[in-house]
Amino acid sequence: SMHNTCEDSLLAAPIIMDLCLLAELLTRIEFKSESDEDFHSFHPIAALLSYLTKAPLVPQDTPVVNALSKQRAMLENVFRACLGLAPENNMMLEFK
Repeated sequence: SMHNTCEDSLLAAPIIMDLCLLAELLTRIEFKSESDEDFHSFHPIAALLSYLTKAPLVPQDTPVVNALSKQRAMLENVFRACLGLAPENNMMLEFK
């Protein structure tokens, strides 16, 4: 019998869907620092998407984060900031 299997494509489909949803969500977030008067969007090269990609692409002069746990923490802290929550650092410095 003749059949065509494409396991890699089937495995990648949910990740690509998540990547598209996350990219679209990041276009809706605007932020400003205390010194800024106007709100700004994220850089078009969204380093936050590196959590779902093999080779992170970042804007020029931005450090590359290759550790999966750090990429996830970066993403979680952005979402926490959107809710007005403090970032989690898990260093427990307040108890040292």
